[in-house]
Amino acid sequence: MSSSRPRPDDQPFELVPHTRTRQAIGERTRQSVTEQPQFRVHKLADATALIAARQALKARSPEVMPTFNDFLIKLVADLLPTHRRFNAWWSPEGLKLLQNVNIGFATATDQGVMLPTVLNADRKDLLTIAAETASMVEAARNGKLRATLQMGAGFTISNIGPVGIDAFDAIISPPQTGILAIGSIMPRPVVEGDQVVVRQTLWLSLTCDHRSVDGADGAAFLRDLAVAIAGAGSLVS
Repeated sequence: MSSSRPRPDDQPFELVPHTRTRQAIGERTRQSVTEQPQFRVHKLADATALIAARQALKARSPEVMPTFNDFLIKLVADLLPTHRRFNAWWSPEGLKLLQNVNIGFATATDQGVMLPTVLNADRKDLLTIAAETASMVEAARNGKLRATLQMGAGFTISNIGPVGIDAFDAIISPPQTGILAIGSIMPRPVVEGDQVVVRQTLWLSLTCDHRSVDGADGAAFLRDLAVAIAGAGSLVS
């Protein structure tokens, strides 16, 4: 006598078709993890000066208020000319060191993560970057971000935002050689001299393509970025 009970692998479900954006994300991330030998470098950075700089700017009531991500885009852009192997594209012929500093930044949408790009970010001031990113984020979330606005990035930033996540690792967007993942800014105990104090901090995680850079390169980049974040007040002075 046959049983009418369903098999354990015959479960009810609701099918959510893959969007074109989700399919593209899947293909690029598959390509990244299968073709690029990736390693990660982590550093905890003091965000005290970064918060103070944004508060000082907020008091001036700019037309578009820069986010913390805008600050980090500018800080990274100013740093990349001295870390050129991270502002580059890998190719079988060799490493293409890019002359322009174009920063992609991950933006969550209902269709999936998109990567708008700030062109020549090192040549733009913070308020200009803020106006551009605000416009592109709005377009992305409304499904109106042009493909050309997602092209040309030599480096990408993925910022988790204020959601209470300590740290995460991101996957490189080929043919780039690195991506920076930024955790939430939160109070944490740190050692200063012989005392333990509480500071507002954020975790930086740099994923690197080992075909193009070594651990020493990644360590130097994060060291210099942490110093730049500690000096973020220079962006609003």
